[in-house]
Amino acid sequence: MGSSRSDGVGRLIPEGWTYVTRHPVMLPCMLWATATNFVCAALVALVALTPLYLVREAGLTPAQLGLVLAMDGVGGLAGAAVAVRLTRRFGTARGLVGTALAGGAAALLAPLTTTAADACWFALGNAGFAFGVAIGSITTRTHGQTASPPELLSRVMATVRFVSWGAQPFGALTAGLLATYVGTHAALWAVCAAAVLPPLHLLTFPAGRRRDFE
Repeated sequence: MGSSRSDGVGRLIPEGWTYVTRHPVMLPCMLWATATNFVCAALVALVALTPLYLVREAGLTPAQLGLVLAMDGVGGLAGAAVAVRLTRRFGTARGLVGTALAGGAAALLAPLTTTAADACWFALGNAGFAFGVAIGSITTRTHGQTASPPELLSRVMATVRFVSWGAQPFGALTAGLLATYVGTHAALWAVCAAAVLPPLHLLTFPAGRRRDFE
């Protein structure tokens, strides 16, 4: 009984992996999600360290710090609210790439905060990046769920989540090492600059250059 179940799992896992890695849309979307989760985890790790920088060096008050960090949730909520309308108007591929690039560019505003007077830059960068990530996540997950054959859906989603979420510990570790050796502010610059790479990588695939994922 146990051996039969083990054999079944051993067969199901490769089926999901093979389908995703051979799919012209799901593979680039999974790679985008993996790279984006790497950056997100790195930023989350730095956010744990950033209060030290924002309070001790930039001089933000506790109220300002709370507001600045909360903008991540505001950006994500805004992205979720407009994702469907935006992708219907511009296309799923163009909508994802465009908003992800805009979100990555917005992230570069965050390290510009050096004093309490310009804390708005960190807030805008935090919100803008979260906005792009929310739209991309909704778009790629919706495509994966609707394009997968029903009998493979669970295996496809498990494969995508295993790979994309598996990048998070490495993102956090990378951010911690950067902060240790070059400082929190310099590490923040590096990670925010990396935020534009996932959508640029998506453009190297034919699926990323179309109007819509098919």
